[in-house]
Amino acid sequence: MSRKRKKWEGRIYIGRDESGKQKFHHVGRFDTRRERDQAVAEARVALAAAPSSELPTCDEYVDRFLADYQRRNKRSSWDSTVERLKPFRRDFAGRLLGIARAEAKDWAAGEGTWAHQGPQRSGTLQSVVTLYNHAIDEDDLPLERNPFRKLGRRTKGRSEEPPPTENEFEALLDGCQALGDYAPTMRALMLFAAFSLMRPSELYTLEWTDIDFDAMRIRKRDRLYRGEVDEPKYGEATIALTPPARDAILGLPRTGKYVFPSKTDKRMSQSGLSGYWAQVKARAGLDFDFYHATKHYGVHYLWTKLHLPRRAIAAQAGWSLSTIDKMLAIYGHGEVGALEEVDAAFANADNLPGGLTLIPGGAE
Repeated sequence: MSRKRKKWEGRIYIGRDESGKQKFHHVGRFDTRRERDQAVAEARVALAAAPSSELPTCDEYVDRFLADYQRRNKRSSWDSTVERLKPFRRDFAGRLLGIARAEAKDWAAGEGTWAHQGPQRSGTLQSVVTLYNHAIDEDDLPLERNPFRKLGRRTKGRSEEPPPTENEFEALLDGCQALGDYAPTMRALMLFAAFSLMRPSELYTLEWTDIDFDAMRIRKRDRLYRGEVDEPKYGEATIALTPPARDAILGLPRTGKYVFPSKTDKRMSQSGLSGYWAQVKARAGLDFDFYHATKHYGVHYLWTKLHLPRRAIAAQAGWSLSTIDKMLAIYGHGEVGALEEVDAAFANADNLPGGLTLIPGGAE
């Protein structure tokens, strides 16, 4: 029978409690004594710069941070941050905020003491980095450095994938036929979402009275968030009713309150759309999520096909001008079709320098 490998426990004596019992700052458990000693040394530096009486425990500070975060942010952002910080609050409950850098790395990567639970999600790490930055910059807590710095680098996930091509988008539109009598509504929803740049949650609550066909404008008043009507993610706004978006809904019946009701003529929901979209994807034989297939397709079309200026796209999508370059890098996919444009440009070139002549089809 194999013997378990010995773990080296790192801790620092920090005094006695009111009953006289010794108190220790737990640093972690390590595979080697060298790793333990290095982590303890780093922890001693951090604790020397931050006396224990001045530092809250990790769970205490998470609660304090979230209370402040709730006052400054929308409910959806707060809900996400609460979920993301749960692993940190659970794993470091009762520990002083001065976590050693070595242990922070192990916890993030799911190594050493934390090997049993695997690496942390990127969103969790981003939120922990933000929490420590807030502790240092806003609350002036005596922490020398953020122990989780650079451990929460963002990943784009599916946003790095290109939007549907023209043929793929048409295939998804044709895939709406899988929904039978509901197909016209689903098809209209797809086109309207793509050419208005509205989010699905905003489309669930869109009413006919929100659309001004004469002025060609849409009033974004609210959205559906976790079953409740809330204000839009970027606040109320008026955006353009583009001709393709208008034409998409002209044939829809206006007997009800909502522009895109469910099959049962009730307000659409995330679960309802997910069920419909699964059938559309299956019929089309493609694997795009609805948001990627519509929002990314729409932004790409406005930017690379219509060549709209950045400020126009920002106004339609509800983005600030200060973030438009970052948002276009995520949603615009300007690289898609770029090489084909190079090919087409040279195919139409007449005069080239140096006496070069284009040979149709290339040299044999």
